[in-house]
Amino acid sequence: MYKMRKILLFFTIISGQIIFASECFSEHLKEAIEQNRQRRGLYASISNNKSKSISNKLIFAEKIAHFYSKGLNKKLRSYREAGIPILCLDFIEMSKSPTYLGKQAPPTLMYNEIDSIGAKDLKKNLKEMLSEDRFHHITDFIEEELSNEIKYGPYNCLFKHVLESLGRTSYLTPYYIEHAKSLGLKSPQKLLKNYLKMNISALSFARYLDKKASSLQEKGIGILCRDVPHIPLRLDYEMELSKY
Repeated sequence: MYKMRKILLFFTIISGQIIFASECFSEHLKEAIEQNRQRRGLYASISNNKSKSISNKLIFAEKIAHFYSKGLNKKLRSYREAGIPILCLDFIEMSKSPTYLGKQAPPTLMYNEIDSIGAKDLKKNLKEMLSEDRFHHITDFIEEELSNEIKYGPYNCLFKHVLESLGRTSYLTPYYIEHAKSLGLKSPQKLLKNYLKMNISALSFARYLDKKASSLQEKGIGILCRDVPHIPLRLDYEMELSKY
């Protein structure tokens, strides 16, 4: 029951992301669903079908998210029409995910030999910084956390992915707010903070699925780790704006 609540929470969070960023995220979701459908069978063939439940959970979440992506995004429409790419610069194309390589050499360390994530304390720290509007401090904090290459090497990949997403949006948030202010628009700060709060909550499901995948990753099966693109935490807002 506890695991099911986590899964349902994750679906709700993903759905919320779609409502916020449907125009930019819909195509991304289509690509993610297609990629994971293709890889589901590949992973199953080298894991004696043990990977299927992991793939199915990802795909189910993406399908629910895509359903909600069809709705119009009223909350962001005025910003988009004004040329502010709120929650558009935040996503990375699925085509930049690592290629599927089949079964590789097992990692040097087993999952229980690496440092613990410490998810509870990490989430607490993130929530505290967010409550104080320390957006770039969140990015700095995540950057330092992800520098542990042992902890975030062949394991904890979905957790890392969510952290990267948090770090990037946190970095972009002050730029979005200032851009809106310069155009005389209502501040999107509350909307963005709610989005970040939901992503912090999503870390719980990411942690659950990473644990579930660890026994396969120990055998050199790169599920999750090779299924999400790396998300750079920082970018040149003005340069990216010129491409939008």
